[in-house]
Amino acid sequence: MAQLFDATTGASGASPKQFTVTIVGGGIGGIILAVGLLRRNVRVQVYEAASAFAETGLGLSIGPAAHRAMSLIGPDIRDIYDSLVTTHADCPGYEEFRQTWFEVVWATGPYADQTLMNLKALPSGQTSVRRADFQDALVNLVPPDVVQFGKRLVELEESKDGVILSFEDGSSAYADVVVGCDGIKSKVKEHILSPEEVRQTKPRYSGMYSYRAVLDMDTMIEAVGDRRARMSTWYIGKGSYGITYPIQRGKKANVGLFTFKDSWDTDSWIREATREDMQKDFGHMGKYVNRLMKYVHNPSQWAIFEYPLISTFHKSRVAILGDAAHATTPHQGAGAGQAIEDVHVLVELLADSSVTTVEHVKAAFYAYDAVRRPRSQQVVTSSKENAELMCLSHEGIGDEPEKLKQTWNERFRWLWDVDLNEQAENARKLMHDRIEQANINHASE
Repeated sequence: MAQLFDATTGASGASPKQFTVTIVGGGIGGIILAVGLLRRNVRVQVYEAASAFAETGLGLSIGPAAHRAMSLIGPDIRDIYDSLVTTHADCPGYEEFRQTWFEVVWATGPYADQTLMNLKALPSGQTSVRRADFQDALVNLVPPDVVQFGKRLVELEESKDGVILSFEDGSSAYADVVVGCDGIKSKVKEHILSPEEVRQTKPRYSGMYSYRAVLDMDTMIEAVGDRRARMSTWYIGKGSYGITYPIQRGKKANVGLFTFKDSWDTDSWIREATREDMQKDFGHMGKYVNRLMKYVHNPSQWAIFEYPLISTFHKSRVAILGDAAHATTPHQGAGAGQAIEDVHVLVELLADSSVTTVEHVKAAFYAYDAVRRPRSQQVVTSSKENAELMCLSHEGIGDEPEKLKQTWNERFRWLWDVDLNEQAENARKLMHDRIEQANINHASE
């Protein structure tokens, strides 16, 4: 018989909540959700597939909206992020660009190698952090007794009394309510959607692949000069684009080169490539990109996959957030930020004084879905469109300078200037209305 765990520990002190929130997945989204709920005296239990908290060494960058949301979830979360990030102010002589998101440089056409615009992200600017460093610091905010490791979810089964989670090691756990933070291969999402929708929303090749590299800052300066090395830069061109930005307090730089290609002929998301392949893809992209390519050794191609939009982020006692709900392409650096916005709305709803029972949580999940799904799915759509903009192929805009500048200013204002408190309050009102209606219906029975 499978071993059964009772997920009832978490918050310190007595809680008026008659439920524990079970979080599946201990990545950054799951940890921040756990911290936000614990700070509000909501019990949590976290199940993580790995044997210990572990993140990749990839970079993480968030925009101003998510930066503000971290403070609303927990000021210590924002403090940790701010203590680790790289900004333009970390590069001596570039302090005045603290609020810059990216400089946009032409890579093709009559303006090749000239600057189109300085795109600002007020007030925080471009910030980047190593994911693993951020997660390692966040882990210290989570009491060890609320996390169980080595619990890879294989199935959820819901009944009138709760949810049974079955794990790969043969054990099971009871849960009152579940939030899936289990990423792009989410098992929790598979429970929420119908089998047919699961089949229809499998990831698919987006029509783009990329080359990636991390270069020492001295190498970057040798390749493209001091300003281009130290400033976060988009290189925009016909059918392709490049992106570079400083990391590790300006000691290194991330480099990404993206191009449209119709097909991807391998099952793997990564395939080996040659310098000739890279030259064929980006040889038309101006002096800066061509100089960068000389320093990208052992090149490989990384397929960019996209995830079709899904019909719901919740089902009864179960909800999903972050990549499990709305994985996005990387073309506007907004994926992690949307997960943080998800968390902000969820913790505000679940901590609300009117939410004390599982039935109330169902209303909270309904309201969370109603408010967060439209916005996060629009971010997914606009990310794909941003790739077209940077590749000068977006219909009606193409390579017209003034239209590009206007479009980017408008799109990023929409992304970053959202009223986070209003977003949460809209969800709260929907939740209260739902709870009140349920009470009316119950009284009339």
